[in-house]
Amino acid sequence: MFSKEKVKIAFDALRDEKIDMWIIAGQESATNTEPILAVMSDAEFIGCTALIFCKDGTSTAVCTPIDYNGYVHHGVFDEVIAFPISFTDTLAEVIVKKKPEVIALDYSLENPSADGLSLGMYHLLEEAFEKANYQGKVVSAENIIVRVRGIKSEEELSKIRKACLEAEKIFDDAKDFIKPGMNCKDVYAFFQNEVERKGFGWSWPKSCNPGVFSGYGCPGGHMGAPDFAISRGDVVNIDFGIVVDGYGCDLQRMYYVLKEDESEAPKDIVEAFNTVRDGILLAAKALKPGVTGLEVDTVAREYITGKGYEDWNAALGHQMGRVAHDGGPLLGPEKPRYNKDELIRTPLFENMAFTLEPAIPTRAGRIGLEEDVVVKKDGAEFIVPPQKELYLI
Repeated sequence: MFSKEKVKIAFDALRDEKIDMWIIAGQESATNTEPILAVMSDAEFIGCTALIFCKDGTSTAVCTPIDYNGYVHHGVFDEVIAFPISFTDTLAEVIVKKKPEVIALDYSLENPSADGLSLGMYHLLEEAFEKANYQGKVVSAENIIVRVRGIKSEEELSKIRKACLEAEKIFDDAKDFIKPGMNCKDVYAFFQNEVERKGFGWSWPKSCNPGVFSGYGCPGGHMGAPDFAISRGDVVNIDFGIVVDGYGCDLQRMYYVLKEDESEAPKDIVEAFNTVRDGILLAAKALKPGVTGLEVDTVAREYITGKGYEDWNAALGHQMGRVAHDGGPLLGPEKPRYNKDELIRTPLFENMAFTLEPAIPTRAGRIGLEEDVVVKKDGAEFIVPPQKELYLI
């Protein structure tokens, strides 16, 4: 079924963006996916299909005769038209009838979640435009999709929270599993076995989930676990995400492996952890509707570097939802690969879900926390309670 809440967001975005018509078009989407379709419904495109939403609040589905009853049954389309012979002829008739001046299509140079229109389907749409003698503008639907995908419903947030809570149980169990002398690969296998045993999915590919990194000089990044020993006096950073009921989480937790004569972590390691933790808390307070990702990133980055720690070569955070990296605007700096208006200077909306994940290197290894939050009027809310202290092993 289609989400009426997501359809309403689409209509609001069309009016705000002054776009007359949004066309979501595709065929055999199980093979050639259209990312926004899965966010709006559990439907699949079979034959050539166009879902049309207009600024005036009306909607039309153009589909094959065999798909007709399904779209009627969804109950969200004012008109369902089964094309008798030609998809492009029937779509052209709708365009002539509606007389749009601006049509948005699902393509984007920067946002993969808004880039669902295939080249072949684009050529079919061009054919329909030509048959309709359409003289108006064709623009990217990115700004519509940013809102439809990014603004999470209460049901979506509930599913993200469930994934976070289940991931936290595995993080907690790891406290009793991790031991000095183990290899990062041992911890990686523990997390993988727990996910498989509990029947969860993966927020990113299984081969590099979780990331397990321990000690100074340990390789890091999107790579799973290197062949690297965990020693006393090391921190252990675990980057982990699972999917439960179709929605995922993306969390990092920090452990410290005590030396034999220690009952707590050394002062400099605790201070580094607290700096990352507090940078996240400050960024969460700043993460309100209407701010930009650049503004939020700057809060955490200036706080952490102001404490004397080096800058990190990544964004502060990204959107999350059905997958770990859910597309759309980032919480990012003015570094070359992020310095685009649509990524870091776009005002954010309430109920968007983001990660907050700064990191700094230490003599005991990388300290990186990652929390999942949702944008609210008075600052972001943590989807599950944030980690406040190092977990001691």
